[in-house]
Amino acid sequence: MMGIFTDSSALVIADMIHDFVDESGKLYVPGISEIVPAIAALIAEARSQGVPVLFVNDAHDPDDFEFKQWGEHAVDGSLGAQVVGELAPAEGDYVIEKKRYSIFYKTDVEELLEKLGIHHLVITGTVTNICVMVSAIEALMRDYAVTVPRSGVKALNDKDHEFALDQIERVFGGKVV
Repeated sequence: MMGIFTDSSALVIADMIHDFVDESGKLYVPGISEIVPAIAALIAEARSQGVPVLFVNDAHDPDDFEFKQWGEHAVDGSLGAQVVGELAPAEGDYVIEKKRYSIFYKTDVEELLEKLGIHHLVITGTVTNICVMVSAIEALMRDYAVTVPRSGVKALNDKDHEFALDQIERVFGGKVV
């Protein structure tokens, strides 16, 4: 992935938290461990180039409306809502909690990106057709350039994964690499 970042890029890691990444997690994504090395490499590359690294994670209230759809998961303050150790945030990284699929919904992500002079988002994480796709589409609607590394995202199944990447690129104008 060398050369994926520009001087106005930020790396976004969506929901690489225990409840989705650990096999014992409440909403484990099968095969998710396959993308951890690619995300770790992108984090290292971003940090070495001074590119901001943003971890944007589910952190739900105990009675969250979303639990009707998915069951209880990633409760704010629980281990399930924490980034897995292999990708642990470092000093200087940003950790932002979200309550819904989009990294923008009721968060300060947009203000942070503006403050940092960011115009390009490299979006990684899980789930490709849920948080990644919704966040990518919202970023594109806000006139950010978006790149989604195929090796850095995962869905619950291949059909949903390919559908989401196709929509991000063909319909909404993002770049899938």
